[in-house]
Amino acid sequence: MTKLGKGLEALIKVSDEDIKGVNLIDIQNIKFNPYQPRKSDNQQKLQELADSISENGIIQPIIVRMIANDSYELIIGQRRLTAARLAGFEKVPAIIRSAKEIEMLEFSIIENIQRENLNPIDEAIAYERLVNEFKLTHDRIAEIVGKSRVAITNMLRLLKLPSEVLQMIKSDVLSAGHARAILQVGPKLQLEFANFIVKNKLPVHSAEDAAKTFGKTKKKFRGIKKDVNVLELENNLSKIFGAKVKLIGLKKGKLEIYFYSEEELNKIIEIMMKVQ
Repeated sequence: MTKLGKGLEALIKVSDEDIKGVNLIDIQNIKFNPYQPRKSDNQQKLQELADSISENGIIQPIIVRMIANDSYELIIGQRRLTAARLAGFEKVPAIIRSAKEIEMLEFSIIENIQRENLNPIDEAIAYERLVNEFKLTHDRIAEIVGKSRVAITNMLRLLKLPSEVLQMIKSDVLSAGHARAILQVGPKLQLEFANFIVKNKLPVHSAEDAAKTFGKTKKKFRGIKKDVNVLELENNLSKIFGAKVKLIGLKKGKLEIYFYSEEELNKIIEIMMKVQ
């Protein structure tokens, strides 16, 4: 298997003779690729493609493999096949090629990545299948899809996140960059931190900064009861700054003001500057 950068045509070796020998196959005889990593489609874009196919026909043939007489399994072209069904087509142009199970998954991953329409979680699940079912190393997967080994490893780490967070990523509420920031906090805090990011609309760089301190504000002197006056002072300062404030020590110590976004920091600084 060659690298992603050489394109699908190089991977599946479609020749001029193949193009000349395009077959018209009944749609009902074609099964979808069981190794297809993309689990959902944008319905609006699919309908737009269906409308275009109705108007102009299917310009680029799909690619299938034969699994029995007059029975085929899709290798490449899921969106075209789905749109053709929406458009009411009974037959589609197809090139028949042979492919092993691992190649079916590899082709599907590469097709989706090249078209940039595979969400990070489905992509990670596809890589996980290559590892678990086909025993491929991260290095080998990186070679196949044209990415670095580190990128593959980081993508697979996303699957360790809570299911609720994974759904946020699949729904495009959070990006893969946000997900990597969430992985920096403890497992018990990851869902809380994800909701915090969404609530405050944090960009990725702010989420990465917030991850460094999120959930690390527990009292160092858990067994020591704070003076009532200190608690009152903390409360009053918190109201002034609109942020959590912690006072450690009386005659000697430190005053901590917590913020979780650049906007909050600027607000605190603005209040401080007014005191001068």
